[in-house]
Amino acid sequence: MAKKSLIAAGAGAALVVAGTAVYEAGEYHAHMAPPSSESVERVLGRFDVDPSWVKSGTPNFRGTNTAQAPDGSSVTGLWACDGPSTFEWQFGSDETVHLLEGRVDVEYLGKRFTLNPGDNAVFHSGTRAVWHVPRYAKKVFVVQQPGRLVRLWRKVFPVKA
Repeated sequence: MAKKSLIAAGAGAALVVAGTAVYEAGEYHAHMAPPSSESVERVLGRFDVDPSWVKSGTPNFRGTNTAQAPDGSSVTGLWACDGPSTFEWQFGSDETVHLLEGRVDVEYLGKRFTLNPGDNAVFHSGTRAVWHVPRYAKKVFVVQQPGRLVRLWRKVFPVKA
């Protein structure tokens, strides 16, 4: 009798997991962007950041989102800044950047490095970086929300450069 109950519980759990996966796949599919049928130009709109982030200069920030996951877990976009300016960027999500144009000198997790066109960098949620843009910088960014387990893991085992 106990063996049958255990098998039934396992089968029930498997059905719940499968049902959840099918539901999530359906929701994703129902809300995803349609495939491209032509090129689309995205205008970079001006935006402001908290004035306390700006260390020097008067940065002119512009950006646009180019794609977003239906569940909001990730966003891809373009970002640009005119310098000279130095500012602290506070990352509320994980962000991967690919510099397209210009140059950025970065201080992050106690290290200094320079991003030139073609370079990539990864910044984790909950961290801060000081960016110095000597003249101009334009990047592609991908922002992803780390899951609850990842956030807990990072609190227990902090990221080191």
